[in-house]
Amino acid sequence: MSKALSYHDDLIEQGYSEEEAIEHTQRYFPDFSLDGRKPDPAPPPGFEFIPSKEKDFEKQPDSSFNIDKILFRTGVMFDNAKLTIKENKKVVYSIAGIVAALLVVYLVLQIPASTHPIEGSWTKSDGQVFTFNMDGSFEDGTNNDANWKIEGDRLTITSTIVNGDDSIEIIQTIKQEFSDDENAMWLKWIGLEIDGDDATSEVENTCILVIKDTNSYSEDAGKYISKKPSWCE
Repeated sequence: MSKALSYHDDLIEQGYSEEEAIEHTQRYFPDFSLDGRKPDPAPPPGFEFIPSKEKDFEKQPDSSFNIDKILFRTGVMFDNAKLTIKENKKVVYSIAGIVAALLVVYLVLQIPASTHPIEGSWTKSDGQVFTFNMDGSFEDGTNNDANWKIEGDRLTITSTIVNGDDSIEIIQTIKQEFSDDENAMWLKWIGLEIDGDDATSEVENTCILVIKDTNSYSEDAGKYISKKPSWCE
């Protein structure tokens, strides 16, 4: 047996594969190939150690970001989506209609709704305007902080008058009644409280007519004069 073959067989016995044994043997006997995947074995007797050449790393597939592939896949997805929509037009249109209807309902619900016919601006015969806001605030042109509350035919207006460092709370209790079309309202003061003290005796026992959102009080008021309630005398 030749030295090359003996060396080769010895490598096989040491656990090297056929290919590896051939590769290592070739360094000493030119008929064999080289890879170097395992640590270099000891050289055969009488030979100096010859290190294996470094093996180049196998080139890996390019895994870098590929914009062309992404654009291609996006285009395919878009085309598939269009095809799906085209094939299911009725379903898509139905869903779109439902979504639109729900959106309209949502927007409508966001609009504050009037909760009482008293809300709005009412004009007296002398031109003064009472404004009952939806948030419960009341305005009469005096710039006082005031709020209103109504229960049945009882209207309560609570005002705070500030005078320097002092403030006075005034609570007015008013009997009220609307016309049939709710565009006119009769008011009669029946109670007054100032800083917790009853001052009803100071109230003038008079009844007034106010008109809602009017441009001509005298003209609009004439429609309701004959409809004055019996308690408004």
